[in-house]
Amino acid sequence: MRIKKDMKLADVIQLNYMLIPVIHRFGINLGFGDKTVADVCKENEVDLNFFLQLVNAYHDKDYFPKEELQTIPVKNIVNYLKMTHSSYLNDKLSEIEQKIISLQSEDTEDQKYILLIRNFFEGYKSELTEHIMHEENVVFPYVLAVEEIIKNQNFTERNREIFESFSIGKYEEGHNDVEEKLMDLKTIMIKYLTPPANSTLYHTIIQDLFKLEEDLNYHSRIEDKVLTPKVILMEKSICNLI
Repeated sequence: MRIKKDMKLADVIQLNYMLIPVIHRFGINLGFGDKTVADVCKENEVDLNFFLQLVNAYHDKDYFPKEELQTIPVKNIVNYLKMTHSSYLNDKLSEIEQKIISLQSEDTEDQKYILLIRNFFEGYKSELTEHIMHEENVVFPYVLAVEEIIKNQNFTERNREIFESFSIGKYEEGHNDVEEKLMDLKTIMIKYLTPPANSTLYHTIIQDLFKLEEDLNYHSRIEDKVLTPKVILMEKSICNLI
C-alpha cells in the first residue's frame, strides 16, 4: 500500500510501526491527532515530497521513486542518513550494550556465555561503526561534491579531486552486508546458548537486535534505492562537462 499525503499520519504508523523512528528523525513527534501527512509536514517545515519518497522506500522494499528522485536534493538525503547514523551510534547500539552489561552484572548468570555475547556484540558494533565512518568521510563528501558540480556546471579544484578519486559504483561494490555479523549474534543467542536466569532481559536484548536489523535494512534501502540511483544519473550528466 502506497503512503499518500492525504492519509492520516497516525494511520501510517498503524500500517508500519517501524516508521516511528523515521518520522522522529525529521523532528516530528507523536501526538499529531488526526492530521494528515501533508498537514504534519507543513507544520514541521518538512519537505512533503522528500518525506513521502522516504517513508514509501522504507515501507515497501519494491518501491522505486525513479521520477521523484530528480526533485530531491542530494543534501536532503545525506542529512537524513547522517541523522540515522547518529541514532545508531548514540542511541540504539548504546541501549543494547547497556542491557548486555546489566545482564553480565548479575551474579546468577553464567559469565562465560554473557561475555561471549558481549564480545560478539562489540565486534559487530566496531564493524558497523567503521562502515558508517566510511560513508560519512568518503561517500557523503563525494555525493555532495557531485551535486555541487551539477549545480554550478563546472569544477572547482577540490571537487575535481573528489570526483576523480571515487564513484558511486565503488560504493555499490564495497557496500558490504554489515547485518551478517548481527545475524550471527542472533543465531548464537537463539540456538546455542542456554537462556540465562534473567530470561526477560535476555529476550528483550534479542528483540532489540531484531528491531535494529530491520531498521538497518530500511536504511540500506534508502541508500540503494534512493541515493545511489540519483547519483548515478548525476555522474552521467557530469561526463558531459569533462
